[in-house]
Amino acid sequence: MSMIQLSLNDVACSGCIGKIKRKIKRYNGIEKVKIISGSGKIEVNYNEAIIESEEIHSTIHRLANRTFD
Repeated sequence: MSMIQLSLNDVACSGCIGKIKRKIKRYNGIEKVKIISGSGKIEVNYNEAIIESEEIHSTIHRLANRTFD
């Protein structure tokens, strides 16, 4: 299992970050998603045999953009 931390500074509120967390947890290969309080970051533990970090990064970016639509 691998872990990445991604900055969510563009996301305005904790509710929006929670929405992203719930959606990203549904993806195959995502093991655990944790919001790092007060830092504007999200930590994702994932199975690199199933999903790549680049795919996670682009998915979170896409979800963050949808949050504001």
